[in-house]
Amino acid sequence: YPMKKFVLAAALVLVSAAASADNHIEYRIRNDRNYEQNRAKAVRMLEKRGYHVRKIQADDYRGHPVLEAETYKNGREYDIKLSYPNLRIVKERIDD
Repeated sequence: YPMKKFVLAAALVLVSAAASADNHIEYRIRNDRNYEQNRAKAVRMLEKRGYHVRKIQADDYRGHPVLEAETYKNGREYDIKLSYPNLRIVKERIDD
């Protein structure tokens, strides 16, 4: 029984550390002095590809900084992740 408590506590510490790292990445992006410019550039780029951008925000993807965009195109919702700050599409999928 004490071992279960130890394992649970260790798991909570790991989850907390991972969440903290994710939050740090998002914080770094939002505090980048070029954040608003890069965000606007990402919106323009996606609009040129035919997407209507509903929401775009700082996030992390597999431990890397990204902008996550909720978009619509041809009546379907897409989830798009753009690497930050170079704005390359790293994930583009229909959001069911």
